[in-house]
Amino acid sequence: MRTPSDIVKDFLKACEPAFGYRAAISQYLSSDCAYENVGLTNTIGPAQASTLFDGFNSQMGFASLIIEMVSLVAAGNTVMTERIDHLDDAAGKRLLSLRVMGVFEVSGEKITAWRDYFDTVPFRG
Repeated sequence: MRTPSDIVKDFLKACEPAFGYRAAISQYLSSDCAYENVGLTNTIGPAQASTLFDGFNSQMGFASLIIEMVSLVAAGNTVMTERIDHLDDAAGKRLLSLRVMGVFEVSGEKITAWRDYFDTVPFRG
């Protein structure tokens, strides 16, 4: 059986290919998963989370999300990640990099809650 850490790592890896977030969100998020970009947005379920990412995509033009894992810790069903999310366009040009602290709650094989806290400085440039 996969651990909560395995599930989160697999989910983040599945997000990396061009537009991979769509399949990853559908596969790994529970039907009632609460996804929050703390201070910015809240969604419930895979459809809303995918729509949110599609909106980011249309605003910024990113195609792929490259995740650089800095650290990962887990306690029970909670997994915390410190990472750098690199957003690249379809040609592979780096659009921006975000330092992110993520908290994931896992039940069975699904992510039931996901909260991201990130540095907004790259959006000011």
